[in-house]
Amino acid sequence: MRRINSEFKTVNMSEEGQKLSNRDYFGYVEMDDFACYVLADSLDEEPSVNSAKLVVESIIRDFTEAPSMRKGRWKRWMHRAHTELIRQRGGMHLKASAVIAVTDYRKIRYIYVGNSRYYLIRNARILERTLDQSLTQNLAEAGKIPLDQAALHEERNNLYSFLGERGTPKIQLSRKRKLESGDVFLLLSRGVWEQCPDDDLLEMINTAKEPEEVLHQTEDLILGRQETEEIDNYTMAVTFVQKVYQSPKKPWTVKKILMILLPVLFIVGGISLGLYLRHRKIQEKEEKLAECMESGEDYLRYDNYQRAAEEFGEAKTLAGSLRKNKESDRADQYKELAEQIMLSDEALAAKEYEKAQELYLKAREMAEDAGNVGKAYIENQLDRTKKYIEVYDLIAMGEKKEAYGNLNGAIEAYKEAKTKAADLYYSEGKAEALEKQAAAEEVLEKAQLAAESRQKEQEESAAAEAAKQQKEEESAKELENQQKANDQQNAIELENQGNELLAQGQYDHAITFYQAAQTIYIRLEMVSMAVNLNQKIDAARAGSAARASEEAAKKAEEEAAKRAKAEAEDATTEEQKAPVQPSAKIEASGSGVNEASAKTP
Repeated sequence: MRRINSEFKTVNMSEEGQKLSNRDYFGYVEMDDFACYVLADSLDEEPSVNSAKLVVESIIRDFTEAPSMRKGRWKRWMHRAHTELIRQRGGMHLKASAVIAVTDYRKIRYIYVGNSRYYLIRNARILERTLDQSLTQNLAEAGKIPLDQAALHEERNNLYSFLGERGTPKIQLSRKRKLESGDVFLLLSRGVWEQCPDDDLLEMINTAKEPEEVLHQTEDLILGRQETEEIDNYTMAVTFVQKVYQSPKKPWTVKKILMILLPVLFIVGGISLGLYLRHRKIQEKEEKLAECMESGEDYLRYDNYQRAAEEFGEAKTLAGSLRKNKESDRADQYKELAEQIMLSDEALAAKEYEKAQELYLKAREMAEDAGNVGKAYIENQLDRTKKYIEVYDLIAMGEKKEAYGNLNGAIEAYKEAKTKAADLYYSEGKAEALEKQAAAEEVLEKAQLAAESRQKEQEESAAAEAAKQQKEEESAKELENQQKANDQQNAIELENQGNELLAQGQYDHAITFYQAAQTIYIRLEMVSMAVNLNQKIDAARAGSAARASEEAAKKAEEEAAKRAKAEAEDATTEEQKAPVQPSAKIEASGSGVNEASAKTP
């Protein structure tokens, strides 16, 4: 019931600054006898998972189940949050810085890893403050950079320890410090202490009467620098300890205790000293053995196999020294199981997926022999490993198809690999599949554009050839038509010349012209025109025949005249040669001439 008899006033703020989203997270719980305040700052850039929120929820969940200020528990709880980041990442590398303040309303202790800070302020001065686990802090401690420049040093976020790292984080726990009324303790993320030096924080706290005033003044200071500085997510929790719990019981004094115990100790001590000295070492070993076994089982339960192997290794050594063979065999079995899982995880982290699968299968057999301890984790890792293998098998299939020229098949394989990688939150596999898909699509697009260009060229060439052919055909047709027109004109001219020759009575020439014209008409398929010429040819032939007959008759007449003339000339010649007869004969001869003349046509 310490809470109701004390007065702790806590306020907080958490804003995204100039970032797209707020990846800081703060949570606290105040119970009857204990209170816990947790602030975490995500160090990764994964948009789908808030690693800071995972850490805070894990810590508060463990604390509320068994509230305590014991160092051992807090180390386990911090390791459990670290393991949860590793398990949840699914191909992503989740990282976070965290700081915790835990109190029983009388004393306070802080736990942290990374560069989120805790301040305890008393009497206007900083009584306690965490030291960042960063390269800048190391340089400041070595005197290589001034302390007042550390908040803006370029290596201030170069951390050597944080939750989610591949190794074991270096968790820092303070001793318990007694609280006093009027104390103020703060939890800050990097976005606050980068912009608010310690002197400014002290001044604001010393002048504030309520914790809200500290928040408002701090936010005003941060926002006042946003024009010149890049403002990160900023989260701040302020607790004013206005009243510390006071126990109603009268405290025991050392003198009173000694007065009661000294007589008893003298009597019992003498008897038990020998037995105590004899068994003390054995008891310490047995207690240590039990503690190591219990811690190892806890680490196995929460999948922290590195620490489990360490605890079981120590337990095996203790069991051997105590000659407890059963415990030694059990510790050895669990140790080998943890080491086998660690080897499997290392192979998986190194992307040796087939090797990791073989190691996980062996680990599963060992887990079954050990009562199924860690089997659920192994099955989950086997499933993840199988999916990783499927992603790279699909990428390899795509590369093979691409090599064979099957770009569409390759693109489909890359798309499927990208989808599976996205389901795994496996950014590297997704990026590789996406890159290969884009490259294949680019090659395919270029090939399609080249094919389309070739097709277009072929179509244009075919169209040009067709146009050329059509033009040639049209030219040929035009030439043919022109030739036909010329031939027809020639035929008409030949026919007209034939008509003229026929009219002139040159029948043979007319026939020649008519036949030439008729041959052209037949070639031009002008049948009626060709047939009509037959009449003219027949007429020309008839005229030619009549003329031939007339010429033959004329020629016969001329030949008859020639013959008569020749005969007359012959007769004249003969008369000239004959002797002159009496006149009677001359008349007779004259009568004979007239007769011959009468017979001449």
